[in-house]
Amino acid sequence: MDYALQHNIQIKQGEISTEISDNAQTQSLLGMFPSLNGSASHSYNFGRSVDPFSYEFTTRKVSSSNLSLNANVVLFNGFQLQNELKQSRLNYMSGKYDLDKIKNDVSLNVAAAYLQVLYAQEQLNAQNDRVDIAKKQKDRTKILTDAGTLPQGSFLDAEAQFATEELTKVNAENLLNNSYLSLIQLLELDSAGNFAVEKPKYAIPDQGSLSITPADIYSVSLTTQPEIKSAEYKLQSAEKGLAIARGARFPRLSMFGSLSTGYSNQSQRKKTLGGDYIDSYATDYFVPTIIDTFIVFAPLYSSPTYEDTPFSDQLEDNFNKAFGFNLSIPVFNGWATNTSVKRSKLNYENAKYSFELTKNSLFKSIQQAHADAIASLKKYHAAEKNVSALNEAFSYTEKKFTAGLLTSLDYTTARNNLTKAESDKLQAKYDLIFRLKVLDFYMGKPLVY
Repeated sequence: MDYALQHNIQIKQGEISTEISDNAQTQSLLGMFPSLNGSASHSYNFGRSVDPFSYEFTTRKVSSSNLSLNANVVLFNGFQLQNELKQSRLNYMSGKYDLDKIKNDVSLNVAAAYLQVLYAQEQLNAQNDRVDIAKKQKDRTKILTDAGTLPQGSFLDAEAQFATEELTKVNAENLLNNSYLSLIQLLELDSAGNFAVEKPKYAIPDQGSLSITPADIYSVSLTTQPEIKSAEYKLQSAEKGLAIARGARFPRLSMFGSLSTGYSNQSQRKKTLGGDYIDSYATDYFVPTIIDTFIVFAPLYSSPTYEDTPFSDQLEDNFNKAFGFNLSIPVFNGWATNTSVKRSKLNYENAKYSFELTKNSLFKSIQQAHADAIASLKKYHAAEKNVSALNEAFSYTEKKFTAGLLTSLDYTTARNNLTKAESDKLQAKYDLIFRLKVLDFYMGKPLVY
C-alpha cells in the first residue's frame, strides 16, 4: 500500500491538483493587497508633431521618454475579495479530501488484489496436493487393475481424473499469474520480474464490528470519510460563490495614485542670461530741456543662447504626483450580474444535492458492506463444517475404494466434492477478511494487515 501511494499516477495527479488549489488560495490572499505597476516608453516622431513637454509644433525629429509608477487598491467591492479568499480556502480543503479519497480507493484496491494473490497461491498449493494424490491414486488403481481386483475401467477413470486435476492446476496457475498482474498494475511496476508477495500467517480478524449496526457505523464514518468532508467543503464553496456573485451588485470604490516623469530632446534651457545684462550703452539720444540738454544712455541687450536640457534635470523638472478615488456604480450591464447570481444559486442547490447524494451513497455502501460481512462470516462457518464433514466422508470412501467396495466413479465424485468444499472455504476465508477490513475502514481504522 505504501508503495502504491507513492507511485500511483492518479495520486500524483491528485497531488498536483491540490498544489494548484493551494496556489489559487495564495493568489486570492495576495489579490487583497494594492497593485503596483511601473511602465517606461521611448518614442521617435518625424515630421510635424507636437513636443509632449513644450506643446509646441515642430518639424524636427522628436525623441521622448516617459516613466511612470501606478498603484491601485480596492477599498470596497461588495466583499467579493474576502469571499473569493474564503472560497479558495474551501476549494483547497475539498481538494485535499479528494486526494485522501483517491488514496483510500487505491489502498482498498491494493488490499483486494493482495488478498486475491494469497487466495490464488493457496488454491494452487492445494491443487498441487490434489495432483499428487490423483497420481498416487492412479498408480494404486493400476496395481489393483493389473491384479484383477478392479476392472480396467477403474484405471481409465483414475487416469482421466489425474488429467482433470492437472488441467485444474494449469487454471490455478493462470489465476495466480493474473492476480499478480492486477497487483503489479496497481503498483505501477514496469514488469513483474521476480515480484512475489509475502504470505502472512494470521487468523480471521476480530469480528466486533459485526455487532455494530450500520447506522452507528454511518454516524462514525460521517466524521472520518474524506468524501463526506470534500462534499461538505464543496457545498460551502458554492455558498461563497453565491455571495461573490451578489457582491457584483454593490458599488466598487478604489483609490489610485501615480508618479510620472518624462524627457524630450526638444527641451532646451538658456545657456547665457541674454537680456539680463548690458552689453554696451548708446549715446545718441539727447533730451533737450529749458535749462540744459541731457544725454540719455540707452542699454543694448545681448541675445541669449540655449542648450539642451540634461536628462536628469528633465526627470526632476517633469516629475508629477497624483492620487484620487474611483467609484463605479453598476446600473445596467446586460443582466450579466443577475444571470451570474442565478447560476450561482443553481450551483449551490446542486452542491446541496451532491452532498446529500454522497451521504446516501456512503450509507448504502456501509449497509451493503455490513450485510456482505455477515454473509461472509456465515459462509465461512458453513464452509468449515462442510470441509470437516466431507473430510470424514472421503476418508471412509477412500478406505472402501481401496478395498474394492466402490467404483472409481464414486471415489472421484467424493474427491471432487471435498476439493470444491476446500476451495469454497479458502475463498470464504479471504472474502471474510476483506469484508471485515472494509467495515473497520468505514469506522476510521487504518487498513493494516
